Amino acid sequence: MPTMNDGESILFLPGQIGERALRERLAAGEESAYRDCYQQYAPRLLRTLVRILRNHASAEEILQETFAAAFNSVGQFRGEVTLLAWLTRIATNRAYNAIRDQGRRTKNSVLVGQETVQPRMEDRDLARKVLAILDDIDSPKRLALLLQLEGYSVNEIAEILAIPRGTVLSRLSRARSELALRVTAAGLISGRTNVRVEDGS
Repeated sequence: MPTMNDGESILFLPGQIGERALRERLAAGEESAYRDCYQQYAPRLLRTLVRILRNHASAEEILQETFAAAFNSVGQFRGEVTLLAWLTRIATNRAYNAIRDQGRRTKNSVLVGQETVQPRMEDRDLARKVLAILDDIDSPKRLALLLQLEGYSVNEIAEILAIPRGTVLSRLSRARSELALRVTAAGLISGRTNVRVEDGS
């Protein structure tokens, strides 16, 4: 009767069982666990970092730093949040540290996923203006909004940022309202934008 001592099939068990197995393999220093963890979580983390940094090369660099830091400190991880939340917390902290060190962000292109989109001149100009407005929003509110745009639920954002769920909802609501007001005041849209915060779990 075959066993699962190589860890490969354990990784793909659903839910908490599979994550706990992967976490135990990481804590044990199993080489294949590092590869499996990277393959499972790197694509989503990269998308999140690209949204924050708007520069694919910088996002790739922070991604590598994130996994290096995570693997070096995995023995201290107690599973109080999911692996994805823990990794995203490390990644977003490093991304905002990089932004503060750099002092500015790339604004001459809009990055979606892993590709640079070069829209029409007027669309590119509009995108730059909206992104500049987004940059002026307070960092905690902006980060919550960017994480939701990447597809994280309210509960996941609360885990990533280590704040109460109600605080996430408040930040999302204020971020969306502020963004709509600023965009309207800048004459980029007409009237009040109807923005709804998803009350996801």
